[in-house]
Amino acid sequence: MKKNFIAAALVSASLLFAGCGFGTTGTTGALPTGNTNQTGALAQAGTSVLGTLMSSILGNTTTKNSIVGTWTYSKPKIAFESQNILAQIGSSVASSKIESTLDKQLKKLGFQAGKTTLTFNNDGSCTLVRSGKSFPGTYTYDAKSSLMTITGAFGVTTIKPTVNVMGNELYMMFDADKLMSAMNVLASATSYTSTLSNLLGNYNGLKLGWTMTR
Repeated sequence: MKKNFIAAALVSASLLFAGCGFGTTGTTGALPTGNTNQTGALAQAGTSVLGTLMSSILGNTTTKNSIVGTWTYSKPKIAFESQNILAQIGSSVASSKIESTLDKQLKKLGFQAGKTTLTFNNDGSCTLVRSGKSFPGTYTYDAKSSLMTITGAFGVTTIKPTVNVMGNELYMMFDADKLMSAMNVLASATSYTSTLSNLLGNYNGLKLGWTMTR
């Protein structure tokens, strides 16, 4: 009876860890321990708390009609093209540092949670309101590629973010280097921009942006 109880306990424990994402094959990105299970767990933990895999965003069907309306800035967002990118960064602490520095930079540019808004109209016009000022512009959206082209509203000639709607949230994501370039145009270089550049390094698969809500 005692042996049967111990065996049952071990089975239950193994099922519990499997349900939490442990004991499964992880990504191939290297960690100091070289344990692929730990790598997979790290990637899953990081993407659920700090970032999102771009595939999960792009898998959602977004139409121009679902974009039309007024969206309010909520918070910065990090997305990864693959779990290997997160593994290369090395830890959720590094991801958190990137997110925190991005948040400070966006606030420096006037992006305030609950106050900064972006309105998309049916006729292709749009208006960004930040720091209490309105900036009109125009936009086009390609539903197949999820690529939006915004002209004028952000104070630069054009920006081309990947835009997707999931429920009541809109994600506006950029290649890291493209967003950095836009930030440098919108405001003079700051310590936050410099710090963010240093943190990004050569992570070509890293996407930066923000979340907006209706």
